[in-house]
Amino acid sequence: MKTTTMAVTIAATMGFLAIVATKASSKDFSIAGQTLSIGASTDLNYTTGVEDWVWELTPSAGVTALGIGLSVATDIDMLELDEGDIFQGLDFTADYSVPSTNINLYTEVSTDSDLEFGDVTVGAKVSF
Repeated sequence: MKTTTMAVTIAATMGFLAIVATKASSKDFSIAGQTLSIGASTDLNYTTGVEDWVWELTPSAGVTALGIGLSVATDIDMLELDEGDIFQGLDFTADYSVPSTNINLYTEVSTDSDLEFGDVTVGAKVSF
């Protein structure tokens, strides 16, 4: 199959799957006044020069309670599913939007495939 034909086929398939996944699996649930979110996002891209295709699927889950958002996600390389290293670890995030300001406080930590934690990132984002 020619590279151009393969690229168009993959892009069309990814577009369809992204629409189906968004409609079918992305969902927010209200539980005891809090919001539980379950969903996934996908990213298909091609880098010229090195001629590299990347297709990542990122399933995620999160809960928002008392203004604090807690979420967990993982990245799956869809083009290398048959190579055995599907699970690369988890990414945990906590964030809080300070009321009446444009400030978002956050912390992030990731694990490896053995669920051993790495460095913790703590920060603040200001929007203007």
